[in-house]
Amino acid sequence: MSREYCKIFAAEARAAPGFGEVPEIIPLYLIYRPANNIPYATLEEDLGKPLESYCSREWGCAGAVTASSSSEAMQKCQTFQHWLYQWTNGSFLVTDLAGVDWKMTDVQIATKLRGYQGLKESCFPALLDQFASSHQCNAYCELLGLTPLKGPEVAHPQAKAKGSKSPSAGRKSSQLSPQPQKKGLPSPQGTRKSAASSKAAPQASGPVAAQLLGQPPTQEEGSKAQGMR
Repeated sequence: MSREYCKIFAAEARAAPGFGEVPEIIPLYLIYRPANNIPYATLEEDLGKPLESYCSREWGCAGAVTASSSSEAMQKCQTFQHWLYQWTNGSFLVTDLAGVDWKMTDVQIATKLRGYQGLKESCFPALLDQFASSHQCNAYCELLGLTPLKGPEVAHPQAKAKGSKSPSAGRKSSQLSPQPQKKGLPSPQGTRKSAASSKAAPQASGPVAAQLLGQPPTQEEGSKAQGMR
């Protein structure tokens, strides 16, 4: 789940001019070993170097160092946290980001609501409020147009569980649908009924119509009327 959120973030970050490199959460594979006493295990890429911590729960999720003195990778990891926090309306956060260069691994999650995205219980809900109160926006937050977080009561007033539109889009409530609204077509049954009623309506004969108009019937029409009688 964290990797998929990071991929969405990367797509938006690459569209922002001058953003540069984007962190990636490497995939974690589940393997099955039937001959082993523990048949299931996880496997991931060996990054080849000791992991560098970019964000830890022990730092209050916002980082112990200031944005001006932190590395580019650390600042972008914090921007990813900010973006994800707003994307999920304060319900989900990725923390304990550590890795080598731009590849992150061994991440942890924090959730505000129980059952979010199928999770059985909430994880570290206090971290979400702590992040909102301690996060300091950096230049990459500004590049994505993220709204500064002033506190938990501002960041997630309703604590919605469903993800909303991207926070980079400005969340304009008056946005029109990208597809034009289709007007409802008339019911085919109504068309059939009107056609049937027009066929069923008897047509006035020539002599009768002439009498209604106050005109004498012609000789041909009169002979037809006598024949009908």
